[in-house]
Amino acid sequence: MTNILIVDDEILVRLSLKTLIPWTEHGFRIVGEAQSGEEALAILERLACHIVLTDIRMPDMDGLELISRIRQQWPQTRCLILSNHNDFEYVQQALRLGAVDYSLKLAWVPEELLEKCVRLQEEIRQEELLLAEQHRTAFRMDRLDRESKAALLRNLLTKHTSKVELDSATADVAFEFDIDRYCVALIGIDRYERVLEENRFESEQLLSYTVANVLDEIMRKHGTGELVEISSGYFALISSDISPNLLQQMQEVTGTFIKISISAGISQTHNGLGSLYPAYSEARSALQQRFLRGSGALIFAGGQPPPPAAEETARSSETADAAAWLKLLETKQDDAIVTEAERWFERWTASGYVQPEVVRDELLHLLYVFNNVLERAGTNLYAMPAYEGRYPFEVVRNGETLSEIRVWLTGWLKQSTAYARDAAGVKYRPEIQHVLEIIRNEYHTPLKVSEIAKRVGFAENYLSVLFRKETGSKIVDYLTNVRMEKARELLKDPAYKIYEISEMVGYGDPNHFSKYFKKIEGMFPAEFRKLCLGK
Repeated sequence: MTNILIVDDEILVRLSLKTLIPWTEHGFRIVGEAQSGEEALAILERLACHIVLTDIRMPDMDGLELISRIRQQWPQTRCLILSNHNDFEYVQQALRLGAVDYSLKLAWVPEELLEKCVRLQEEIRQEELLLAEQHRTAFRMDRLDRESKAALLRNLLTKHTSKVELDSATADVAFEFDIDRYCVALIGIDRYERVLEENRFESEQLLSYTVANVLDEIMRKHGTGELVEISSGYFALISSDISPNLLQQMQEVTGTFIKISISAGISQTHNGLGSLYPAYSEARSALQQRFLRGSGALIFAGGQPPPPAAEETARSSETADAAAWLKLLETKQDDAIVTEAERWFERWTASGYVQPEVVRDELLHLLYVFNNVLERAGTNLYAMPAYEGRYPFEVVRNGETLSEIRVWLTGWLKQSTAYARDAAGVKYRPEIQHVLEIIRNEYHTPLKVSEIAKRVGFAENYLSVLFRKETGSKIVDYLTNVRMEKARELLKDPAYKIYEISEMVGYGDPNHFSKYFKKIEGMFPAEFRKLCLGK
């Protein structure tokens, strides 16, 4: 609707203007009426008006002064003059002051005044459309500028850049941090995958947008700087004002309002844009110690990795662990197996510094030793039921902290050693043995539990309960594990494409295959193949 204000000191004129023209039918709304210029200004302070219909001759403040004031304070508002025949000089002056048109009060025709207002209405509409497009264009340009700067900073932080490339890329860019003195903090969302699985956010993009906005707002309250999203769940903060107080406030606000935990690794002080890469590397190395420190950690760079001698000691210890581990597994000393695992974690925790990938590699090696022992007994790790919905290789590869892996792995060992002992030499009843044979022989087909039950001669629910009671696993989980076991073998052969392997193990949709493979192995098929082939 187009808002109109009527200003005239004669009540009959105001009444005629309001009632003789069907304003609403043409998209107009009378938002007020005033009998003087001062009263009109008071209304304009409170209400947005597009068109002002005003008399020229009024007591106190006349129409000329009113038009002048409107021109100064509300330049987008149109003023249309209501005049008498002998006001021609005033009309000319009013037009010079910014009035857009006039109408003679003594001989006015409602249709003519309405036509003039409709013309002004269209001008206003076109102007608003143009202004909106200008705002959209400005917003797009601003967003492109911000995205371009973010991409530049992301490259400077994560890649080594030569001085020539650096000077060329940053020639016309203004950064919101002191180039001569700054730190880099790499902020990571703790348990990121689990946060996504909670589905509290409509999308991963919305989660990133929300966290980035909160972090940026807090940063600007403390000083200046740049915030850049590095990758999913990770943000780099570049500022001269990074302090424990700033980071703790970020933790408090994200914890209270977004219900997430964050950790941060903070570099030492650097200067010059060429030092962004080493500063980021320091922050990233510091954040890796979240693995040992746990969620919600603030880790400042400065600690050094263990010297070569200490690493050699760790390697020797690893060999001793594997030998002792093998002996315990072969002699089925269940309690001692768990105690030995606890000892590894105690050693890593007491060290005060660990390289996460070294720890993961050691644990994976020990799992493979366990699997070899199980295979000699006629089973393997992949045949075991999930523990708390997860599998050992996935937990070791993706567990965010040492504590998380420790709690899960020791609990799983108690279950798996008992399972391995019970499964050794076990003979299942004929119907269950038949189910196992169907799965092993036909895993590459689209098997369904209902079809298997029909072939065995049992009701689906009864067979599911019986199978789990005898094997400790669900039929679907056992089928998935058999398929994944075959997939691991096929992935070691580069002759097969991943989508072909997906079909060969019973998955028509490669995406579903990748999802299940990652759930069990902790990595996607392509990553597993790369690891196996050493590429």
